[in-house]
Amino acid sequence: MRKSIIITLATLLLLSIAFTLPVKAEEVKTITITVWTIGPDPPSEYRLKNFFIAEEMLNKYLETLGANVRVKVEGEFFVSPVEWEEYKKKFYLAYEAGEAPDIYLTGHEDIGFLAEEGMIIPLDEYIAEYWNNLSYYNDIIPTLWEAVKWKGKIYAIPQDTEARPLYFRKDVLRKLGWSEEEIEALPERIRKGEFTLYDLLKVAKEAVDKGLVERGLVHRVKEGWDYLQFYLGFGGRLWDPETGKMVFSQEAWKKTLKWFYDAVWGDYKGVIWSGQFSFDWTKDFHLPITKGTALFCSGGTWHKAEWIKKGLITEEEFWKNIGFALHPAGEPGKKPVTLSHPLIYTITSQAKERGKDRIAFLLITLVTSPTLNSIHSVESAHLAIMYSQITNSIYVRDPFLKKVAYMLDYTTFIPNHPKWADYSRLVFETIRAVETGELGPEDAYEFLLEELKKALGDALIIEP
Repeated sequence: MRKSIIITLATLLLLSIAFTLPVKAEEVKTITITVWTIGPDPPSEYRLKNFFIAEEMLNKYLETLGANVRVKVEGEFFVSPVEWEEYKKKFYLAYEAGEAPDIYLTGHEDIGFLAEEGMIIPLDEYIAEYWNNLSYYNDIIPTLWEAVKWKGKIYAIPQDTEARPLYFRKDVLRKLGWSEEEIEALPERIRKGEFTLYDLLKVAKEAVDKGLVERGLVHRVKEGWDYLQFYLGFGGRLWDPETGKMVFSQEAWKKTLKWFYDAVWGDYKGVIWSGQFSFDWTKDFHLPITKGTALFCSGGTWHKAEWIKKGLITEEEFWKNIGFALHPAGEPGKKPVTLSHPLIYTITSQAKERGKDRIAFLLITLVTSPTLNSIHSVESAHLAIMYSQITNSIYVRDPFLKKVAYMLDYTTFIPNHPKWADYSRLVFETIRAVETGELGPEDAYEFLLEELKKALGDALIIEP
């Protein structure tokens, strides 16, 4: 079945080339497609590698068919120290210079901006060609299709998704006197809302005060979205699906900023270090949790693969000493949370101008398969985007992916809005100011609210 699909795709490729890039019968024409992807975690390299696999597959079938064309993939996979901000700036500069890649991987939240600026093209007509018979597009989890839409049109193909667990050190809890049964029950207690964010601070403070760890909780050290889970845990909303606008939940932000203040300067002083947002990824995020000098870590599913591949912890040590759960509810009566950030493949408008849009889409279609996506999922600890991946022989070998799958029932996505970057930046600046002591929680709340009003205008809903 899969062989016939690829042959049909190859045939369609020949037809598209025949109309756009005619060649002489005796020549073999090579069509180059450029692909840009990013980790920034190194284990996510199959975001690019899968295109080289697809290139090899496709060219074998083109040769079998006697075609006088071949496809060549060229691309880049950006990793740390290149972070998202720098990666996106590189793309914008390349686009302005007329040198944008044909296929551009990014986060789903960029779709609104990229579409409005005319940098990417809608893909509805391309998807429609393959929906029923020639691809796995009809097997993609429906909520992910919603994440790649802008103004009713589909602008991208989902590449992966993930959850953001709260990791914890089992060995430290053992030293605090927790039984094995209590340790193993913690994820379920969090899921049921019985263990809240302030319970986390209480346990973390105890571990710090007893000298069992240096840090109670580590979180990301650069701008991003992970810390938004604490706001969600206090009942906050990021966006309103009915209007498409972003949301500022007043009570939730007041409680969130107070929680961060308490963790650094207040009743639970020292649980989070005041310079966390200016620290080093390895020394101040990866090493504390993998070496047991931190009790809790607000991380992502992909970090498990990164830690093992970097040799920071072995598979055996991970399962023995590290547990994982949802991020707790902020207080009793609220729900535990996680946050997903689907990455996506887009086709640039410059690819269409070059006459390479259909070829680029066919390559994306080939990499969107349960096997290739499962290779990526297992290598990088990202979650399935297709139902058929869940039973794929490669995917099911990884017990970690199976155990975290339930977290998607508690997830939400960051807003897909052209002005989301302004919201995200201001939240980062505000929480950083609280952690460094520049602003108290009340002043931080007023600062965030007023700055968001100015930056977002009527794109922001302010609710109680």
